[in-house]
Amino acid sequence: MEERHEQKELQKSINRKTVIWFAVAAAVILLIAQIESVKSTLNWLGGMLSPIILGVIFAYIINPFNVFVQKRFFKLFSKVKRMRPKARTRASNALGIICSIIALLGIIVLLLFLIIPEFLESFAKLIEIAPSFVRDAGEWLGSQLSADNPFSEHLGELIDGLVAQLTSWIGGELSGIIGGLLEGAMSVVTFFINFILSIIVCVYALIEKKSFLGQFKKIIYSMFSISRANDILDVARYGNSVFGKFVSGKLITSSIVGIITFLFMSVAGMQYALLSAGIIAITNVIPFFGPFIGGIPTAFIVLLTNARHGIIYIIFLIVLQQIEGNIIEPMIMEDKTGLSKFWISVAILFCGGVFGLAGMVFSVPIFAILFYVIKLAVERSLKRKGLPVASCKYQDVGEIDPESHELLPPPSTDANQKHLRELVLEWKARIFKKNKADECEDKEKSDNEE
Repeated sequence: MEERHEQKELQKSINRKTVIWFAVAAAVILLIAQIESVKSTLNWLGGMLSPIILGVIFAYIINPFNVFVQKRFFKLFSKVKRMRPKARTRASNALGIICSIIALLGIIVLLLFLIIPEFLESFAKLIEIAPSFVRDAGEWLGSQLSADNPFSEHLGELIDGLVAQLTSWIGGELSGIIGGLLEGAMSVVTFFINFILSIIVCVYALIEKKSFLGQFKKIIYSMFSISRANDILDVARYGNSVFGKFVSGKLITSSIVGIITFLFMSVAGMQYALLSAGIIAITNVIPFFGPFIGGIPTAFIVLLTNARHGIIYIIFLIVLQQIEGNIIEPMIMEDKTGLSKFWISVAILFCGGVFGLAGMVFSVPIFAILFYVIKLAVERSLKRKGLPVASCKYQDVGEIDPESHELLPPPSTDANQKHLRELVLEWKARIFKKNKADECEDKEKSDNEE
């Protein structure tokens, strides 16, 4: 009876797992089939909830500084004997939040005052050199068109196509410039309103963070078993650690790269030093592809002003990328995310293609958390089966003995080669026997004819 009961329970567990995996597979297939509608829905939700999302991101970024300031104020207020413990806590929390918000706004305003004037000045200089650049380009195109070679024929066709497209654009879409300008102005106003709302959300998130954490834990323990809830909280703590180290490490490395770029361009006498350094520092937050995203437009701008400086700048960016990827970032981000470069590139390409720039920025920590969950499940399953956990143990495994659980190497290739040699010899013997039999038959025929 007990064996039957155990078999029934095992069969029920297998059926539940089968149904769950089937539902997961069906959901994945449905998401893939409706990927465009899913993307449009996510974009709509992201636009509507952008102040909340941005406010939570701000709160998460400045929370370590907020905790640091709160502890310092609490130690300072602890010396005042007349203050009650609750009053000390409230005052230190309030002052910590105020200092954190002031620091955040100060950094944003400082960056804007550094980058915007440089951008406007760079844009004005580009407008000044644009006529000479267009004139030089026109002279080069004229010389190429007058030359008698196959390249000039294709170049003429390309120019005719561009002229036709420009003419159609001027005749049709240029009439909507006023509407586009109004839409751009409304976008700027909406951005500032969302930014103010995000600051308010950031303040509320910092005030209520302990309450939110308590409510989250209470919901988890009410929905799952205690062991499963402990696993979920363990994964959440790991994700918080990985994400925090990733964000802080990326901000530090991006700042160092931007400062190095600014100093190099200033010493070399290159123009647009502050603008290029700002773009490089901002895009460097994106892992793997960030240096290319920021390096290509800045290199093009420097090339337009001075070709020699542009070549030197490109070489400098290549060298700086190698130093940043192999020396600076490993020194600052001591604890790795656990992902190889292959999976980092897969994460960035997949999440960037689906969710855009935000997906490229947050793809690495999300995949790191996913890999951590898979690692926990795999290691627990191996421990239950009495098998080793380390991946290096399975590199040279061909099979595992089902009784002793001993890791056995793959079958020797010498035995296969010996078998192949035997087959070749057998085929050879058969062929020779067949030839000898044919010779005997021919000899018998000739004897009979005689």
